[in-house]
Amino acid sequence: MRYSTMKSEELSRTERRYRFAKYMIFISLAVFFYVLMRIGVFGAWQPVFLIPLAVSFSMYRDELASCVFALFCGYMTDIAYGFIFGFSAVWLMAVCVLVSVLVRNLIRVNIVNFLILTAAAVFIEFSMDYLFNVVIWNVHRGDVILTASIVPTAVATTVAAPAVYLLVSMIERRLGRNGADVVYYESEQPGQEEDD
Repeated sequence: MRYSTMKSEELSRTERRYRFAKYMIFISLAVFFYVLMRIGVFGAWQPVFLIPLAVSFSMYRDELASCVFALFCGYMTDIAYGFIFGFSAVWLMAVCVLVSVLVRNLIRVNIVNFLILTAAAVFIEFSMDYLFNVVIWNVHRGDVILTASIVPTAVATTVAAPAVYLLVSMIERRLGRNGADVVYYESEQPGQEEDD
């Protein structure tokens, strides 16, 4: 079984429209999740929907598209939670580029791998939040912040992740070009050599 990058090809007008529609749907979804995060309908258990959205998007895209969308989601997370501008974007960008590389070279796109990658992304994001915003500044009662805010938000984000993955995979199935729009594909003939 050999994985390689998709060959560049000329897209028809209809295919370009589908691709444009798909990206507009993802951007609209990110804005919708941002609004949900700003409203805070779930209280202390408010999921950061943008993390699983960026990870699931990265499973279907190349490194550049993953990087750009992760920066977009990370900046919106920073604005929603009042972090230093770019704090979440840096961590999320690194994780999403790594996700794209892993999907291209080692793992398949499925919900189990998505959950593992999302749990890792959530752990990195929230441990860096705790380290840089609580521990380094020696915030009074940092343990209360950890147990009352950071841990519930991390758990809620991980629990909400499968719903986000199912939504993204449905969009990919509906608006994909029979699998040709997916960045990575599986070679059908095991002995066939393909140029990268």
